[in-house]
Amino acid sequence: MQLNVNRCIKILTALLLFIFIPASLQAATFQLDNLNTVDQTVDVLYDFSDGEVAGFQFDVSGLALTGGSGGIAGDAGFQVSAGASIVLGFSFDGATIDGSGLLTTLSYSAINGEEACLSNTIATAPGGTSEYSSDGGSCIST
Repeated sequence: MQLNVNRCIKILTALLLFIFIPASLQAATFQLDNLNTVDQTVDVLYDFSDGEVAGFQFDVSGLALTGGSGGIAGDAGFQVSAGASIVLGFSFDGATIDGSGLLTTLSYSAINGEEACLSNTIATAPGGTSEYSSDGGSCIST
């Protein structure tokens, strides 16, 4: 009897992994680009090719942020808020973003380091039901 229970547990575990692992392998990537020290802006590029994203959040080091606007986030009606180092984007209307390109352009008041980097990146699926694995890409020189 013990042998059958162990076998059932192994089969159930394999089935659960088969069902849930593909969903967790979906990825979202972010990347800083086009640092403009005259206009004090930097672009955030994205790749959400694995599925729709209903919200995003990330930290930015090396820059004192003052806001975010434009890009696909602006086109989709997302609210993009930036604190000193944290960016949060979402839609009150349930809009989503997919594909790849320019996510938003961040503005900043000061450069605080030799590099600007993204970290603690989060991208959520519609309904907040799941979080994509995400990557902040490479740092850029300031």
